[in-house]
Amino acid sequence: MASIREIAESCHVSPATVSRVLNQDPGLSVTVDVRRRVEDEAARLGYRTPRQKRGDKVVNLAVALSPFEKPGFEERMVAHLATLAGPSVGIRLYERNQPSDGIIAIGDFSQDEVLDFEEHCRDILMINNLGISYSHDSIMMDYAESEERVIRLFIERGIKSAAYLGGLYERAGHLIGSHRAAQFNALLKSHGLCDKEYVSGGMDSLSGYKAVMALDEVPQALIFGDSDFAHGAFKALDERGACPLTVTYVNFFPEDVGRGMALHIFPDDIWRTAIKLVLEKVRGERTQSYSIHSPSALIETNSLKRD
Repeated sequence: MASIREIAESCHVSPATVSRVLNQDPGLSVTVDVRRRVEDEAARLGYRTPRQKRGDKVVNLAVALSPFEKPGFEERMVAHLATLAGPSVGIRLYERNQPSDGIIAIGDFSQDEVLDFEEHCRDILMINNLGISYSHDSIMMDYAESEERVIRLFIERGIKSAAYLGGLYERAGHLIGSHRAAQFNALLKSHGLCDKEYVSGGMDSLSGYKAVMALDEVPQALIFGDSDFAHGAFKALDERGACPLTVTYVNFFPEDVGRGMALHIFPDDIWRTAIKLVLEKVRGERTQSYSIHSPSALIETNSLKRD
């Protein structure tokens, strides 16, 4: 069995440096070349750190989702997280009577719901839960900063007229789309870009088509509230021969957006971080809880890989 000392001698570094590289010590300052040589030599010799050996056991994580998206995304979301997590982590939707090593709870849950999670699992990570408990790790996406980033983009591009177009979807007593519509309309008005609200219809392609066709004049920029809505809106823009700057609000899958830009609320780096944080707690590598705040990603959709 290879040892840290053998790797150190082969790479002409100290055993301490090898250990810190392989354990991904964030405080270590070494060149990319040194880091790569150590990792490659460890792989060649078949060396595994104690942390990596502990990771051989499959960890089962459950994902609890409050209703903030249309039906059908849950299964797709779980499959996507499983791809990001890798083979040593099992991902499934939360079910009350199925045991889990850890829970990732996404959305605004009541105190009673959080207590129910705690009865079934010790290690919980909350994402966008307004009643943050410091007994658990938490990640908060900074919606305000993300939405203001869109407005800054318009100002940088010299946009003088813009509008938010989107519909609403009612699910389990929640009116999905209302918050994003209110926030964007307030921002557009405050910057003098639009004095009219266009929220109407549902989160579907036909509603998007009708909304664009109903505009007296197409503004220089448009914000679409949903990818399905955007599909119909793009069709209408083509028929009208209009080419405004477009930004589509999308929670999980920006590749669903046909063109323009996407405000990607939950980028993959957030999910990788969430999974990493839960695994650290489950594996006993950390007891202190962390709280992370992050903006969303504003990306060009033509840079995305599509099937």
